[in-house]
Amino acid sequence: MDSHQYRRALLHTGRIVVGVRPEHLPLPTPCRDWDVRLLLNHIIGGNYMFAEVAAGGRADATGDMDDHTLPDPGSNYVASAEAVLAAWAAPGAMERRCHMPFGDIPAPAAVSIHFLDIVVHGWDLARATGQDTTIEPDLAAEALDISQGLLSPELRETGVFGPEIPISDDNPLHDRLAAFMGRRP
Repeated sequence: MDSHQYRRALLHTGRIVVGVRPEHLPLPTPCRDWDVRLLLNHIIGGNYMFAEVAAGGRADATGDMDDHTLPDPGSNYVASAEAVLAAWAAPGAMERRCHMPFGDIPAPAAVSIHFLDIVVHGWDLARATGQDTTIEPDLAAEALDISQGLLSPELRETGVFGPEIPISDDNPLHDRLAAFMGRRP
């Protein structure tokens, strides 16, 4: 995946975040036990976490999150997306090892994980708020490829990801991605 695709994924999800209204915040999402407010906090907080990791810091594994929905999740998302893009663009950022809660990984792997997270959670947010869930085919294909390399049966057993939902190969790529990630398209 190149930096242009990464930027496009952030922009795609940003358009969805901007479409969230205050009345959406308590709605359920495809993410088990998360409402729209928690999902937004995960997405925006995740951008800041990956910006910290890109700068050589450690990912905070405490689970504590600021409320990034106030005063406006759209402007908070834009600021977080700009921060993560700037952090990865800094000299040496893509050559370092990144300190994630589960261990140290190469920067390109961290970018791939964040790309997958941002694309899939954009879909989750669109679904929860009644927005268009379409993901551009090349972004969906990249995310599906990454997810197929990451989601082992053992990881699914942790309960973080649901079991794959059977779906026809004739369905659009974004629906196949959602189904692979345990969501019902």
